[in-house]
Amino acid sequence: MRRFYEYARFMKTHAAVLWRPGEPVEILDVDLAPPGPGEVLVRIAACGVCASDLHVVDGALPEPLPLVLGHEASGVVVEVGDEVEALAPGDHVVLALVPSCGKCAECRRGRPNFCEEGSRMASSGTLADGTSRLSLNGTTLHHFNSVSSFAGHAVVPESVAVQVRSDVPLQAVALIGCSVLTGYGAVLNTARVEEGATVAVWGCGGVGSNVIQGARLAGAAQIVAVDVRPEKLELARALGATDVVEAGPGVDVVAAVKDVTRGGPDYAFEAIGTEPTIQQAWEAAGPRGTVVVVGIMPKGSTLTIDPWHFFSEKTLKGSFLGSANIATDVPRLVDLYADGELELDALVGRRIPLAELPDAFERLRAGDGLRQLVVFE
Repeated sequence: MRRFYEYARFMKTHAAVLWRPGEPVEILDVDLAPPGPGEVLVRIAACGVCASDLHVVDGALPEPLPLVLGHEASGVVVEVGDEVEALAPGDHVVLALVPSCGKCAECRRGRPNFCEEGSRMASSGTLADGTSRLSLNGTTLHHFNSVSSFAGHAVVPESVAVQVRSDVPLQAVALIGCSVLTGYGAVLNTARVEEGATVAVWGCGGVGSNVIQGARLAGAAQIVAVDVRPEKLELARALGATDVVEAGPGVDVVAAVKDVTRGGPDYAFEAIGTEPTIQQAWEAAGPRGTVVVVGIMPKGSTLTIDPWHFFSEKTLKGSFLGSANIATDVPRLVDLYADGELELDALVGRRIPLAELPDAFERLRAGDGLRQLVVFE
C-alpha cells in the first residue's frame, strides 16, 4: 500500500520531526505533496506548544512514527484540492484536530469528534486515503492528528480547517484550535455549567485557564483556581477566578477547596492529567457534583477513586476537545475574542521561532511559564 501520496510536484517545508519517543525533535526541511481530493494546503501563521505534543515526544501518547508534530494552529489557505467546497485560497483558518466525514454513525448523531474516519486517520497517522503527504528522502513521515502544524505549511483535510473572520490576528486565534476549545467546551458543552454554579479548576495552564474563562462566560458565581505556581494563579484571577488555592507541600487542597466553596464545588475540572489531582477533584466535589477530567493520563495507566462518594450521587466523566462542534464553536470563540469577552493575548508567555521548539518542550516539561507559541509570520 502507498504510504505517501504519489505526486510528481512536491514542495519543501521546514518542520519538526520526531523519529523516536524520548529523543529531541529535529527541525528539518521535509517534502510536502500537494493537497489531494478534499484537502487544502495551509501556510501556517502560528502553532501553540501543547502538552499533547509533549506526551507524544515523551512516549506517553503512542503515535505512528516518524511524524511531524503540531496540531493547535492558524493560517491561510494557499491551495485547495479537488472536491473542496467551503474553502478557497486566501481564507483565514483555525486548524483543529478532529476531521469528520459527515456520513458515519457518529457524525450523523451530531458527534463529529468521534468520526469513524477521523479516528482511523488519527490512529494510522495518514489522511483519508490511507497515505501521507509528508516524506523525507523517500521515508514516509506520518501526520499528527491530520494536522502536523509545526511546519511552515501543512496539507490537512478540509474538515479540520475552520474558516474564521479575517479581521482578527492569526497569531491570536491559533490557540482556539485546541486549548481554548478544550477548556471552554468542557464547561459549556461537556458539563453544561449553569449560571450561579460553583466551579473549581485543578491546573491553570493552557487548558485550565480556558476552563476558568468558560466558567466566567457561563455565569458561574464562584470559580476556584488550584495550581502550584503563583504566576498561573495570578493569571487565573485576571481571567475570572474568584478564589485561588496555591497547592504545595503541607497544603490540604481538598480541605481548602471545600472550605472556600462551603462544602465543595458543583463542578470540579481536572486539567493536569495525574491520578492525585483527579482524586483531589473527586474528593472535593460537593454532593451531586460533577467531576470532568480534561487532562490526559498516559495511555494504559489506571485510576483509583473512593467509590463511597457515589452515594453522594457524584458524576465522573471525561471530555475530549471540549465536546466541541468545531464548525460552530471555533467561529463563536473568535467572535468572543473580537468582542473583548474572551482573552487570548494574555495566555501567551513566549513567542518563538520553530528552531526553539526543543527548548520549548523542556520548559513545558518543567511546568515553566504560560502558553508558548511558535510563530511563522
